Amino acid sequence: MNDDGMRQETATIKSHNDTETPNPIPFYFLHVSALAAIFTGVHAADLWLCLGLYLLRMFGVTAGYHRYFAHKSFKTSRVFQFILAFIAQTSAQRGVLWWASHHRNHHRFSDTAQDVHSPARTSFWYAHFGWVIDPKNHETDYDGIADFTKYPELVWLERNPYLPPVLLGIVVWLFAGWSGLVVGYVWSLIACYHATFCINSLAHVHGRQRFVTGDHSRNNWLLAIATMGEGWHNNHHAFPNAARQGFKWWEFDLSFLILRVLSWFGIVWDLRHPPKEMVQGIHLPGPALMEKAAHQLLQDFADRLAKAREGWRVPTVEELRAIAIRNMPKNPHLDAILARAEELASEWMPAWLAQQTARQPG
Repeated sequence: MNDDGMRQETATIKSHNDTETPNPIPFYFLHVSALAAIFTGVHAADLWLCLGLYLLRMFGVTAGYHRYFAHKSFKTSRVFQFILAFIAQTSAQRGVLWWASHHRNHHRFSDTAQDVHSPARTSFWYAHFGWVIDPKNHETDYDGIADFTKYPELVWLERNPYLPPVLLGIVVWLFAGWSGLVVGYVWSLIACYHATFCINSLAHVHGRQRFVTGDHSRNNWLLAIATMGEGWHNNHHAFPNAARQGFKWWEFDLSFLILRVLSWFGIVWDLRHPPKEMVQGIHLPGPALMEKAAHQLLQDFADRLAKAREGWRVPTVEELRAIAIRNMPKNPHLDAILARAEELASEWMPAWLAQQTARQPG
C-alpha cells in the first residue's frame, strides 16, 4: 500500500466500534434456547448427533465459505459448489456471498482501521461476534464477489440465507425429536458459531507467528483442532489461497484431509498448496508485504500512544524495533522494515492523529 492509498484508507474509514450497539436479542435467545435440554433431556444419540452436525457445519464453513468461495483454493463442479454452499449456510452464518465477500475484505485490510472484525481495532467481543449481528454489516458486497454472482442458484441461496438451517432443523426434529433438536442441532450450531468467531478474535491475539504478514494473525494449535485446521491462521495469512493451512506434517488440518480424499474421487481438484520455500520456513517477505509490515509497526505504536493517552509524536527507531521484536516473528528483513516505517512515520502519524480527532464525540 502506497502513501496515497494509506491516506485514502484513513480518510474513508467507517467507524465500527462499540459506539453503535448491535441488537443482541436474537443471538442471545439462541444461546438461552440451549437450556431447553433441561426439559428434553440429553441422550447419547443426541450427543453423537451434535458432534456429527458440528463436523458437517464446520466443514461447510472451512471448505465452503472459506477455502472455496472466499479464496478459490480448489476447483469443483457446479453441483458440488451448490452443495458446499448449502452445507455452509446450515451454520446460519448468513449467505455464502456475504460471508466470502466480507472475508476477502478482511484480508485486504487485516488488522487495519477498515478491518471490521479486528480485535486490535475494536473491542475483543465486537471482533468475536458483535460485527456479525451489527445491522450496518449486513449488506453483501456483490462487487467483491462478482466471480460467483454469475450463478443464479448461489444468488438464490444468498437471498434465502436461513432456509438451509431451517430445513436442517426440521429434518432433525422429525427424526430425532425435541432432544435431538436442542442438543444435536442447537448445541452444535452454537459451538460452530464460537469456534468460527474465535478465528477472528483469539487467532489474532493468542498463538505464535511463523511468518511476517503485516497483521497480528497467529497459529493456535487448539483452535486448529476445534476448527478442523483453521487455527493455523498465520500460515493462512501468509498464503491465503492454499487449500492446505497446516503447512507442517504435524499441523493437523482435517478439512484439507477431507478435501484430499474428495480429490481422489474427482469431486474436487486442483488443490492449491503453499510454496515449498514457505513450508520449509525459508520464505522471505516481498516489497508489498514489507510495506504492510511497516504500516503495522506504526499502527502498533499509535495504539500504544492512544492506550497511554500520550500526545502525538514520531516514534524512534528503537521504539519501533522493540515493538517488532514483541509483535513480529524473526526475519532477515527487519532492518529494512524499520527503515521504511521511519520514512513513513512523519506522514502517517499526522493522518492517524486526524483520524483519532475525527472520532472524538462532539
